[in-house]
Amino acid sequence: MMTRMKYGISLPQIGKLASADAIRAVAQHAEKIGYDSLWVLERTLKPVKPVIPYPATKDGELPEEYKIVFDPIESLTFAAAVTSRISLGTSVIVLSNHQPLSLARRLATLDQLSNGRLICGFGVGWSKDEIEAAGVNFETRGKRASEFVRVLKAIWSDDPVEFHGDFFQIPKSYIGPKPVQRPHPPIIFGGYVGKTFERVIGEGNGWNPAGVPHEQLPGMIEGLRSAARTKGKRPEDFSVYCRAFYYPTKEQFRELENMGVDHVILDASFNIASVDAALKRMEEIKP
Repeated sequence: MMTRMKYGISLPQIGKLASADAIRAVAQHAEKIGYDSLWVLERTLKPVKPVIPYPATKDGELPEEYKIVFDPIESLTFAAAVTSRISLGTSVIVLSNHQPLSLARRLATLDQLSNGRLICGFGVGWSKDEIEAAGVNFETRGKRASEFVRVLKAIWSDDPVEFHGDFFQIPKSYIGPKPVQRPHPPIIFGGYVGKTFERVIGEGNGWNPAGVPHEQLPGMIEGLRSAARTKGKRPEDFSVYCRAFYYPTKEQFRELENMGVDHVILDASFNIASVDAALKRMEEIKP
């Protein structure tokens, strides 16, 4: 039996609109009018002169909203406290900005405080400025990210925990809390090239494309399914969480569902002047 496509909305955690009042208003209104999930992104800095141009703009500059970015986990924790049912997702946390022991504990705490509502969206990261500012080698960030997820799973497993890898070492220890969702919250990966699908199939539960043009998405979803079949896995076991920076028409929503998108994330983070405007936009774009 086919389940309906779910709908998420981004929280106002970036730009001048970001505030406790704005996050509370959007989170509570989203739950009230039937959204399935709330989402945050991560950006730790907006370089004045990016070493690598931002791929989503013609001039390579990051949007002005990225001058102010509330931390994703703290933002979701606040949203969890003012809601009761709606899911809470990260699209995405850049693993290159973190260490696994602290991130595992923060995410498990959020899953506990929200009574099991967390969806973990992870990415490797593309910004050399951001990654080097975090003290991580840009060239080995992919290998580090793959090991990072294995460490998270180890920490979230039964105690005592022990891990010895190329990047991370954990002595045999008791580490808590553990997530409510066992063995771990859903793990989805952002990305489009390289080893993205390999990570999804090997370590994850789904794929989180962001900003992919509507007409290119079917081919990419088929690429994911093909990768799953090649590894002897069932394609239907890997969900597609599509983050849309445009506002789909009713026909496009149907097309997304027919393509195999399980969860569409509607982004209302940019070019919003007020909380009232954000609430109005939420009602306009949800089918």
